[in-house]
Amino acid sequence: MAKFKVEFKKSAVKQLKSFPQSTQTNILNSISARLVASPYLADGKHIKKLTDGYRLRVGNYRIFYYLDQKIVVITSIIRRTSTTY
Repeated sequence: MAKFKVEFKKSAVKQLKSFPQSTQTNILNSISARLVASPYLADGKHIKKLTDGYRLRVGNYRIFYYLDQKIVVITSIIRRTSTTY
């Protein structure tokens, strides 16, 4: 199975840096474990209403991304609240 390359938008990096270090580590581990190998099957729910992208749940955090051939582009990482979607 082919591996995907992961890229972060500047806004996603800024959001990630605002979280505690333990949360950052947890999110990065989930990205490397799930999205690199198979972003289609990695609990990534396809979101058609908002974007033509996907959502990955990591605890109380949501990672929003889309696929560009063999590249996973992470657009935002936000904490789940009642107003997240």
